[in-house]
Formats: sequence, C-alpha cells, structure tokens
Amino acid sequence: MLAEVIFYAIVIYLIYKIVFDFIVPVSHAGRQMKQQFQDIHEHMQQRANHSQPQHKKQKSKGAVGDYIEFEEVKK
Repeated sequence: MLAEVIFYAIVIYLIYKIVFDFIVPVSHAGRQMKQQFQDIHEHMQQRANHSQPQHKKQKSKGAVGDYIEFEEVKK
C-alpha cells in the first residue's frame, strides 16, 4: 500500500516536471517564433509597399544603360 502511494507520487512528480520543464517552455518558444516571423513579414510588406514606386522608376532608368550592343569583329 505505501509502496503504491510512493510509486504514484513519483509518477505524478515526473509528469509534472516533464510538462512544466519541457512542454510549456517549448510551446511558449514556438509562439514567440511565430510572432517574430509575423512581425518580420509585416515589416517586409510595409517596406515593399512603401518603396515599390521608387523601384519601378529605377528599373526604367537602369534598363536603358543595361543593354550592351554586341558586334562581331572579323579579322
């Protein structure tokens, strides 16, 4: 009887330690990482929306100078 109570107490303690020392911190870290990814994604979208007209202007100006005429030289 006493051995059975001690056994169940140890099992309950081990389950408690596993849950609160491993599972809860891992789930908390997972939520933090998910939030950080969302923040980074929103930040990148804001930067893309804010700077989009400038990129189009730069591409149109740079496109003229990017093309190099090639002529074959015969000897």
